[in-house]
Amino acid sequence: MFIALILLAVIAVIAFAVGGYLFYAACGRKDIDWLNEAEANKTPYGKFYKGIKMGHEWLLDHNARDVYTESSDGLRLHALWVPAENPKGTVVLVHGYRSCVLTDFSVAFPLYHEKGFNLLLPTQRSHGKSEGKYITFGVKESDDMLRWIAFHNEYFGCQSMIFSGMSMGASTVMYLAGEDLPDNVKGLIADCGFTTPKEIISRVFRNVTHIPAWTVIWATELFARALAHFSLEQKDTVKTLAKNTRPILLVHGVDDDFVPCDMTRRSHEACGGDKRLLLVEGAGHGVSFLRAKVMYADHVDDLLKRCLEESL
Repeated sequence: MFIALILLAVIAVIAFAVGGYLFYAACGRKDIDWLNEAEANKTPYGKFYKGIKMGHEWLLDHNARDVYTESSDGLRLHALWVPAENPKGTVVLVHGYRSCVLTDFSVAFPLYHEKGFNLLLPTQRSHGKSEGKYITFGVKESDDMLRWIAFHNEYFGCQSMIFSGMSMGASTVMYLAGEDLPDNVKGLIADCGFTTPKEIISRVFRNVTHIPAWTVIWATELFARALAHFSLEQKDTVKTLAKNTRPILLVHGVDDDFVPCDMTRRSHEACGGDKRLLLVEGAGHGVSFLRAKVMYADHVDDLLKRCLEESL
């Protein structure tokens, strides 16, 4: 009996240590210089370096300027602002996990700006020029978007706003749908988002280690609560989208092997409001637009028309 208790204690200690490592590996800040080709090439986004450079040059050509606000927990948050002439509204592009707006949205800058939209390009907390020690997988990031809405409305006026998120940015946007938003937030686009932090972290851990995630995720939860002050189950797209009242476009690549397409299917099923679903055959994670540009652009145009009730 004594030996069995010792063995259980040793297993628990190991599981706790692995769960702590998983927390730091998943949530710890890790900055990348995306304009450094050698550094970008160490990531899965290296193959898009040419597009990243073009996006950076586009922002310079259009006089993008730095703007800052403060999160509810006192972090200085950064964004870029690109005004349009006689704007129809503002599109907010929300990048994904350990990424940046250049890697996720360079091809989208002209798509929206040429239609007459301002661009607000937030840098998610614990990325780039935004402060923060831990990534919270959209939980606190969605609260940060509320701060950007307030900032936008104070400094740029209550123009119509459309939020578009990629990967973790998509989950950030879907979590935002459950909030009491101002009337000028007109619509949402979420491309390849996950349901909960717990579900996506567990899935990646299981796929990498082939160890059942339940053995350690309890410890990861403890670290998340103690150090980053959030829960891995605090927000769930299935629950937040059930409260949605705005036009929304949900997008996912059918061949996504990082965030399963089924997560978006479940989110769409639960979603309230005026919703559309675009599943792109043959597309992996985050590349649906590159795989089906015309179809994707048509769906975006449809969303913008539904949001603004005008022909674009």
